[in-house]
Amino acid sequence: MQFQPNKINKTTSKILNGEFDVVSLSLNADKQERLTSTVNYIAILPFERTPDDRIKSIYGLKFENHATGQTDTRLLIDTVDPAKDQTPFDTVCRALLEEAGVNIEELGLDENDIFYLGVISTTVPVNSKQKCYAVDFTNAANPESPIEFARTLSKASFDKDSSEIVKLGFHQVVNGDFTDSTILAGSFLLVSYFN
Repeated sequence: MQFQPNKINKTTSKILNGEFDVVSLSLNADKQERLTSTVNYIAILPFERTPDDRIKSIYGLKFENHATGQTDTRLLIDTVDPAKDQTPFDTVCRALLEEAGVNIEELGLDENDIFYLGVISTTVPVNSKQKCYAVDFTNAANPESPIEFARTLSKASFDKDSSEIVKLGFHQVVNGDFTDSTILAGSFLLVSYFN
C-alpha cells in the first residue's frame, strides 16, 4: 500500500494593490499564512575589477531603514516596467538612471558590460524573486573623476533624500561586513560568474 500524503488546502487573496498575495495554507487543524510578492524585480550589482580581473569593489545603496531605525546597505533594486522596458538591457539602463542617476551609455558602457547572474529568491518571511544583473564599471572608473551617482529620480520616496550609492570593498563583503541578503547572494553569483 502506497502512502498518500494529506492534501494541503490553499487560498490566495491579494493585498497592497495586488503587489502581494497572502497565501493561506491549511492541513487538518494546522494553519499558516505566507506573503508572496507578485512584482517582477531586478537587482543590479555595479562592480569594478582589478587589472588582473579580480573583483575589486561593488556599489550598494546605503539608506535609512525607517522600518527598523537602522542604516542598511543593499543592491539597487527596481521593478520591471513592461511599458518602458523591451529588453533586459532597457530595464538595467532605466533602473540605473532612475535609481542611481547614471546613464551607462554616457559612461562609455554597453551591453557587453552587463551580465545576467541568475535569480535571487527569498522564501521567508516573504516569497520573492529578482533577476540579478551585474554591470562592470571598470572601464568607466577613474580615480581623478569618480562616477557621480544621484538619487533624484528614484521612486523610493521614503529614502530618496537620505540614501546614497556607496562603494564597498569586495573584501568587506567577503568578510561579512554587509549582511543584506541581496548583497551576499549577488556577490556570490558574481564570483561564480567570473570564476
